[in-house]
Amino acid sequence: MNIKLLALCLLIISLASCRKEEFQPEEEGAPIPTVSIKTTLKEAIAASTNTLFKAAWNRSNMNSIIAKQGDNVPFTILMPTDAAFLADGLTLDVINSTTPALLDSILLYHTLNQETTPQALSNRDDNAVIYTLLENPYLRSRPFEAYGPDKYFYRQYLKVQGNQLFINGNKSGTATVTLAKNGTLWPIDHVLHKPTKTILQVLQEDGRFSMYVDIMTQVDMMWDEATFGVAYRKYFRDGITLSDEPQSLSYYMNFTSVFAPTDEAFHQAGFNSIDDLVALNNRNPLPYLDWDTFEVVGSGYATDTLLTMHRWGRLFKQADSFGEGGDNPDAFYANDLNNKLLSGYALSTSGYTGSIPILYVPLDFGTDNTGKVTVKAIGSDKPAANIIEADINTLMGPIHVVNRLMPPKDFKY
Repeated sequence: MNIKLLALCLLIISLASCRKEEFQPEEEGAPIPTVSIKTTLKEAIAASTNTLFKAAWNRSNMNSIIAKQGDNVPFTILMPTDAAFLADGLTLDVINSTTPALLDSILLYHTLNQETTPQALSNRDDNAVIYTLLENPYLRSRPFEAYGPDKYFYRQYLKVQGNQLFINGNKSGTATVTLAKNGTLWPIDHVLHKPTKTILQVLQEDGRFSMYVDIMTQVDMMWDEATFGVAYRKYFRDGITLSDEPQSLSYYMNFTSVFAPTDEAFHQAGFNSIDDLVALNNRNPLPYLDWDTFEVVGSGYATDTLLTMHRWGRLFKQADSFGEGGDNPDAFYANDLNNKLLSGYALSTSGYTGSIPILYVPLDFGTDNTGKVTVKAIGSDKPAANIIEADINTLMGPIHVVNRLMPPKDFKY
């Protein structure tokens, strides 16, 4: 009995003395080494072969501006090549005669306030909206989730498809970058120019959109005359120009996009003059103020319905006693205009009560045989419009020029 007990004790001692490694499964594959990047953005710029960008950077105040942000704050610097600088007229002589403050403005617009990489951008279907370090102190943007205006920082819309970088819808270089300890240095093939005009300013000054601007402006004036300003209307200028809010120190700015029909698009649809569009409105009873009920009666303006899809169909937003639902951003560049991304995208919220029907994108996108984007109202039997010029950049977002009108389903003219 004692011998058996002794043997049992020896077995327990033997098991306890076994090393932990003897009971672990064998590791498969080689360990993945950790890459430590020690080069800073400043050092990466100094090592770059793009001499004109380096000259502009060194003459500017950018090193001190970046340093003030802190050692652990990452950035992405979009670095135009020498060929891009020369194509833009920025020779070494021009750079050396430009004030550091103006160079700051140019370079801040090329500096993003976060690190991004080709891999991060290629993993998403939509453009990444990234703020630059360039602020316009005279503008305020309408906030999405908070009260009061936000500071207006210029934005860049970035996407990577394959090995191609797109900025604001335009091909801008490859997905080859230099990763640094505090961000990404990304060569691009053209100099970026900040937008300076609102959507309305571009529409008014371009010369191709006179019928669109004139009829919408005229209808706004007709509404004011008919209702004496006592009834609500979403005016044509709302959202595409600066809105001066009394509680704001400067202007509110919305982010949106427009499908702008050319005068030729109206002619193609049979409207050769503003009088033809006025006649379209006159086919139905026009709005007027009933002084007995103090309410506006009438069928509205047919041109509002005819042209609403050029502003994402927002005429069809619904409301309750608290008003309409809020607007979600619709500043989409051409490389985001596809059904895979935008089908089911909510253009509005369900409002304060949560009971207002949400307006979803009412447009059907495609491409023609040249690869250009086409667009029409969902269910419409009219031919799709071609975007004949895309991504005209403005302070709010892009204008897309279309060659046809885009009436809603079943609209007759």
